[in-house]
Amino acid sequence: MKKSLLILFSLAILLQVLLFPVNVTRVTAAGTFGGDEVGEFLDGVGELFGGQTVSKIDEEVYLGGYPIGITIDGDGVTVIGLNEFIAEDGKLCCPALLAGIEINDVIIELDGRKIYGSAKLSEIASQSKGKEMSVKFLRDGIIKETIIVPQKDLTAGQYRLGLWTRDSSSGIGTLTYVRKNLNFGSLGHPICDGKGAIISCNNGGVFHCTIDGIEKGQKGAAGELKGGFCFDKRIGNVYANNKFGAFGSFNTIPQFCTETIRVADIGEVKPGKAQIYCTLDDNTRNSYEIEIVKVTPQTTRDDKGMVIHIIDQKLLEKTGGIVQGMSGSPIVQNGKLVGAVTHVFVNDPTRGYGMYAKWMLTN
Repeated sequence: MKKSLLILFSLAILLQVLLFPVNVTRVTAAGTFGGDEVGEFLDGVGELFGGQTVSKIDEEVYLGGYPIGITIDGDGVTVIGLNEFIAEDGKLCCPALLAGIEINDVIIELDGRKIYGSAKLSEIASQSKGKEMSVKFLRDGIIKETIIVPQKDLTAGQYRLGLWTRDSSSGIGTLTYVRKNLNFGSLGHPICDGKGAIISCNNGGVFHCTIDGIEKGQKGAAGELKGGFCFDKRIGNVYANNKFGAFGSFNTIPQFCTETIRVADIGEVKPGKAQIYCTLDDNTRNSYEIEIVKVTPQTTRDDKGMVIHIIDQKLLEKTGGIVQGMSGSPIVQNGKLVGAVTHVFVNDPTRGYGMYAKWMLTN
């Protein structure tokens, strides 16, 4: 009897949609209070009418929660420091200084090869075997050229230029998941420039990262995880940067990826207890207790699907709540990956937004 009523109810809704297609979105949203069976039916209606609704998630992924360094390649790298090191002859040297390179110069070419990121600059220098190389750079908008001779660092055993550079954009974030095909998702929000515009990404790098400090968040001022990464430890590439995060592919499954977890569908996420996974300055990934205080029914991709509240005292003592660098921290509820931390409420760092994992996997 119940099944017959459900079929009649479903047919009635379908008839209404066929007659009044402008109401599809309203009906789909309203149907979320109708229970799992009705909800699944309405998801199917969304697919029939060409909406962005996607099929139910049925996938296991490697659980993230680890910090990664991310760079987005641009037109050149900016010199932010010059440093001396001990060469093979035991003397201090700085090839960049001898070549006349200064802080704020933008290196655009080395040995005839275009420079899009610090990793490429380091790679060319390390393979130079100490030969003279031409270097082109911008200074006050004017292209200049000089000769630089890399020297072998006695300690590191590599040829170096003796400078520190900054990519067009670089920073640290948290890995959310890794798929079994090596593709990954992170951050849960875009990497933006100083004006808030999303930086276009043709290519970028992913690097091992360590957290060495925490700036605690407080009301009116977001905190931050402080860390660093080395360009000689590139472990993958970034191929997309958009509203839903930074996405790329690892060269191999990272050693720290040891456990898999099933991804929850949006309808499975409920208000209540959950956990986030992240890495602090002890450089060990841990889980911390949170509460999902609000879930927003969504049938199309959006970046703010739930509101979360940090309730774990250990995390609150360390960070004050959600801080920069924790973006992308996976949210787990009832043993499933349900989402990722994306934003913090500046006036209450114990609270923030989360994105549904399903939308990140739809990338």
